[in-house]
Amino acid sequence: MEGQASDLLDLIDVDGLRLLWHPSLAEHDLRPIHQALMEGREHLTVLCVEGSIALAEDGMFDMADGAGKFRIVQSLCEQADYVLAMGACAGYGGWQAQPPNPSGAVGLQYTLDTAGGLLPSGWRSRKGLPVIAVAGCPVPAETQVSAIRWALEGAPGGLDRHGRAPMVQPCLPSVEYRGCGTPRRIGMRCTGCTGPRFPNFGDRPLVRWAS
Repeated sequence: MEGQASDLLDLIDVDGLRLLWHPSLAEHDLRPIHQALMEGREHLTVLCVEGSIALAEDGMFDMADGAGKFRIVQSLCEQADYVLAMGACAGYGGWQAQPPNPSGAVGLQYTLDTAGGLLPSGWRSRKGLPVIAVAGCPVPAETQVSAIRWALEGAPGGLDRHGRAPMVQPCLPSVEYRGCGTPRRIGMRCTGCTGPRFPNFGDRPLVRWAS
């Protein structure tokens, strides 16, 4: 949002959000916060999830406390007013969801371009919204903050047909920025990692880089 600060600290200082837990910033593990949320002693306004969700073999590819981590994510989604999938992997499963997909990777509410992931297509948060996909790889900080503020305003204008928030843009901010290099290595064009079909283009031909 023009004229407003665009990092995590400003969400706390300007918007008045209180950070319950962050994997890099928290001084303790998630367990006590998760328990407090499940018991109703804490309120979860915005849940931001990064990374695809591994479902195969009861989540054995991504464990926490001896169980599939997807169970914790699912339970937190049920407690949140708003749920945001931060990145192409959390939104659509990302690279991991491509066949043969041994980990059973899915997005929060999509698997590639198919509705339904960890959560069914009809799932809604406590404020009545589906998962808000803030696709990108990675998502710029200002886009993350704008998406959170937009959600807190009630998501005016709604989401597109693949659950994306309106401020999601390709990850190429200028002609000087050359991207992550992955598309060039695998012979595909860069799409900014914002679409649910990325990197699976279905029946569309691959666009290869000129040598």
